Amino acid sequence: MKRVGREIELLVNPAAGGGRAGRLLGDMTRELARSGFSVNVHRTASRAGLVDLTRKLVSGGAPIVGMMGGDGTLHDVIGSLLLDDGTLLDASKTVFAALPAGTGGDLAARTLHMPTNPSGIADWLARATPSPLDVGRLDYHTNDGAPARKLFVNIASCGMSGRVDQYVAKGPKWLTGKAAYFAASARALVGWKHQPVRVEVDGKVVFDDRALTVAVANGRAFGGGMFVCPHAAPDDGLLDVTVLGNLPLVELANVSRTLYDGSHLGSKNVHTARGREVKIFSDDAVLLDVDGETPGRIPGTFTALPGLVRLLRA
Repeated sequence: MKRVGREIELLVNPAAGGGRAGRLLGDMTRELARSGFSVNVHRTASRAGLVDLTRKLVSGGAPIVGMMGGDGTLHDVIGSLLLDDGTLLDASKTVFAALPAGTGGDLAARTLHMPTNPSGIADWLARATPSPLDVGRLDYHTNDGAPARKLFVNIASCGMSGRVDQYVAKGPKWLTGKAAYFAASARALVGWKHQPVRVEVDGKVVFDDRALTVAVANGRAFGGGMFVCPHAAPDDGLLDVTVLGNLPLVELANVSRTLYDGSHLGSKNVHTARGREVKIFSDDAVLLDVDGETPGRIPGTFTALPGLVRLLRA
């Protein structure tokens, strides 16, 4: 049975996914209305505008705030709850809704198992109920060496993934999803050397060697469908850790292929752990990848914040 009369404040980044979000907006609003939602559209042209809008809506007690875009849009909306003074904005009166329409969309499509077309998304949301969603907090350093803090919703990682993000950001906007990350990965491998890292989970050292990438996950997949932490759950109060370790080139090719079905976990140089707090150190400049963005580098402390927000989930 449809639950009618629900008002959704829909935040849209029209440029997300090479303009895909903007092209789908008309269909999305019509399908949401068909499924019983009253839709108020808020277009944003900048991250600052998206943050300001989110804080205004949440502070005003908006019942449902929808986020139409990719993982970056979802990251910015939830991340705006961390205020400039380091405190968290009370979002207890608001339920969030993800509407995938961007470059990656990994959390929505591959962890929450949402459809990717407007009619499917609208029907999925109409059946959904508010459910707790964990969020990660990351304390790190900017590229200038200044301490900083931000939230992440899906996966924060470091190493090759940070370098790949740089190439995705510089790549053609019409190239999206798996193709965008595949092309960026090929470029990032040129001249790459594994970097030394030490990984601690809940105070215990779980890895201390050279590595390709270390992923700290709330969701299962990143990079357009790579199931780097296939057993991660966004509501268990824990962060999953996968270290793609000191892989020889021939083994790297095999592990890269198996990332897309999660079978890399059985490989010799792949290490896993799970906990509430993860710390990563290095003497090298190891770049971060935080929900598809590159804000800086480690050392970093990743902390699970159980049930910080509520999200519509079917």
